[in-house]
Amino acid sequence: MHKFWKRKKEQSENTTELVKAELTPQQKKKRKKRIIGGVIAAVLVLFIVSRVLTPAALPVVMVRSTEKGTVKQTIDTSGTVKTEQQKTYFSPLAAKVEVCKVQEGDAVEAGQVLLTYDAQDLENRKKEAALQNDEAYYGYQNTMDKNSKDTSEYSRSSHDVEILEQQVENAKAEVRALKQYLTDMGCFLREAQNDNHKNLAEEYQAKIDQATNQLAVKEEELAEFQSDLSEQKGIKNSTESTMMTADAKKQAEASKELQALKSAEVTDAVAQVSDGIKADFAGIVTGVKAVDGSNVENGGELFTVSSIEKVCVDVSFSKSDLEKIEEGQKAVATIAGKQYEGTVTRISRAAAKNEKGASIIQGEIHIDNPDTDLYLGVDARVMVEGNKAENVVVIPVEAINIGKDGSFVYVVTDGMVQKRMVTAGISSDEYTEIKKGLEVGEQVIISVDAGIEEGMAVNSVEG
Repeated sequence: MHKFWKRKKEQSENTTELVKAELTPQQKKKRKKRIIGGVIAAVLVLFIVSRVLTPAALPVVMVRSTEKGTVKQTIDTSGTVKTEQQKTYFSPLAAKVEVCKVQEGDAVEAGQVLLTYDAQDLENRKKEAALQNDEAYYGYQNTMDKNSKDTSEYSRSSHDVEILEQQVENAKAEVRALKQYLTDMGCFLREAQNDNHKNLAEEYQAKIDQATNQLAVKEEELAEFQSDLSEQKGIKNSTESTMMTADAKKQAEASKELQALKSAEVTDAVAQVSDGIKADFAGIVTGVKAVDGSNVENGGELFTVSSIEKVCVDVSFSKSDLEKIEEGQKAVATIAGKQYEGTVTRISRAAAKNEKGASIIQGEIHIDNPDTDLYLGVDARVMVEGNKAENVVVIPVEAINIGKDGSFVYVVTDGMVQKRMVTAGISSDEYTEIKKGLEVGEQVIISVDAGIEEGMAVNSVEG
């Protein structure tokens, strides 16, 4: 039995090998096509079945949950460090400079001696001022003494003129009376002579002789009175012309006081600069005019010191920054690699144009903690801390959309897109404050594709 099945198997294998050996190339090609076609048909069936059994894929959107947070605005800008206090020193007197101890660009401390004067020249200036004061004082006294004498002489001569004028008038009256008397006596004498009244004629003649003598005396007195009157009038007129008026007295008084003040100023100035001119504050020397050994005039410019104790950064803001900045805001300035605290102290109310034609607003940031490491005129980077809203609903800035009706966001609720109008507050570079329209925990779409519409079903992924 075993041998039978063994022979059957061998016959079957021989038959198979015979069949295989007998297939032609054309038959093989047809057979291969049938196999490939069957495979493709099977794949198509599987694909169709899978499409029928698998639901359509939903659009994927990136969302972020709203939360409570803080929105802090910042403004980044740059500027130039400059001083807020600058003093130009002028010489308080005309004197010779001994040594100017500073050069432009030097850093100086408060109280540091910057310049000294020649000591001997200062002493000479002091003596000169004292002599000028004495000259003015004694000149004034001499003028007042002369005026006093002129006033007294004018008063006396005026009184004498009045008396002499009266005496002249009296003498003239007496002369006229005597002349009239002589005329009358002459008439009487001629009548007596014509009537041959010898004794009467002699009497008249005696009276005429006596009156003639009296007239001579009176005329001589009149001449003396007139001479004296002329002399006193001359004295009166001359003293009147040299007498000082009230205004002239005030002028002389003012000249004396003015010279006294000038002399006192020179004396005080000498005392003030005897130890040299010192810096009033710490700073940088930004200009020097004084030269060793030179003579400077009173009020001549010496040098300029710019404070490094009162310093600010002159910055520019764009027009878009205006809603974020206000005076009093804090800032951080980076100067030569070092950070300084600052405060916005000035915002210009007039815009200017930069080199590109854009509108800019000038401002100043006061440095609250200056030190000796500061350099004037160098560039500074400034970050201004703007408005801040704390414990408010915040969302990423990219979630905000702007439409004709205002600001809105897309919210995913139960897998559906919903358009929500919102009232936005302040914004930082990353977040926006939402004052109205959203609650904490809602999911807002932060990346909206062109195909996303309200009412669409989506798959949300926290981004």
